[in-house]
Amino acid sequence: MKTQFSSFAISALILSSTTFSSPAISPDTKEAVKVEAAQAADFSFFRTHKQGKKGVAATWGVTSSAGVVSFKLEKTYEDPNDTYSEWQVVTSGACNGSRSYKCNDVNVAPGLINYRVKAQMEDGSTIESAVSTVQIVGH
Repeated sequence: MKTQFSSFAISALILSSTTFSSPAISPDTKEAVKVEAAQAADFSFFRTHKQGKKGVAATWGVTSSAGVVSFKLEKTYEDPNDTYSEWQVVTSGACNGSRSYKCNDVNVAPGLINYRVKAQMEDGSTIESAVSTVQIVGH
């Protein structure tokens, strides 16, 4: 059985498709929106390396110390990407306004040691550095 559309039905379809289409916005009517970007703190670098025969030196820097309250250096011998890995606090301290920091971890065991730094912000949030790994062969 063939379906026939009346000229009225076809006209209604054409009319509805043109009536409900969104109007074009001309470039002249667009309003400029001013967005102010707050200078957010972020890690500019994070490095670790063997220090002497039985230690690890960690250095990190921030793009801005604005809003940073404190830092915490953490380590794990487990998989750093596993959410259930246990991270131990190596040291923590207040942000002193400097853009770079250093810590020596002398309490290390042989193996792969993964380090990260967490920055505590004024608003209660934290910023986390990338993970840096050091291999200690033996003492």
